[in-house]
Amino acid sequence: MKQNNTFTAEETLAALGHLAWCALVALRLAQLDGQALSPLMAHTFLMRWLGTAQRQKRFSRAIADEIEDLLRCGRQKGAGAQLQQRLEGVLAASNGPVQAQSELHRLTFAIDRLKSQGWVNAVVTDKEWRRESLRDEYAGERSLLVRKSELVRQFSDAGRLLGAVTFMTTGEPDTVRDTLSAFALLSEVAEPDLIIVKPSSDGA
Repeated sequence: MKQNNTFTAEETLAALGHLAWCALVALRLAQLDGQALSPLMAHTFLMRWLGTAQRQKRFSRAIADEIEDLLRCGRQKGAGAQLQQRLEGVLAASNGPVQAQSELHRLTFAIDRLKSQGWVNAVVTDKEWRRESLRDEYAGERSLLVRKSELVRQFSDAGRLLGAVTFMTTGEPDTVRDTLSAFALLSEVAEPDLIIVKPSSDGA
């Protein structure tokens, strides 16, 4: 890793971890959609993604050199650069594997991903948790709704999921489940508009 005189090693490592996380999640979502399934296609996807990230300056200047190094290596070695494996190594070194991060952390990223696609997320009270009324209120929107009391009860102070959390959706449940899966979260469809997120141990 190149030394950066402006940013600390901790800042650079954190930024690299964020880059790797975003790239690998983007790749995983593309694969769930039937894209980038072969090593060559995955390489092409990551090269395009990194190139876009560089042009749009999506990430901290602390890792500008590292992004350029990844792109240079990818251009010189093609699929032999093993960009996916390199990014997985960066993520493991900086943040730990995806599964090692708390479920609350992963759920937050999953919801942010849905919101970036136009979904609405709302946390409601037990009194407001009336499915028919919520369906009417969010009719015509893609929404993901959850009771605040369940979030408080089922997540530990460390962000670990202690029990199942029920979400209501007025959008496509498969889209929600695919996004949750991309962030290593287990879920199942209980009813057409209800999705249950479960602790990993339940599905192990």
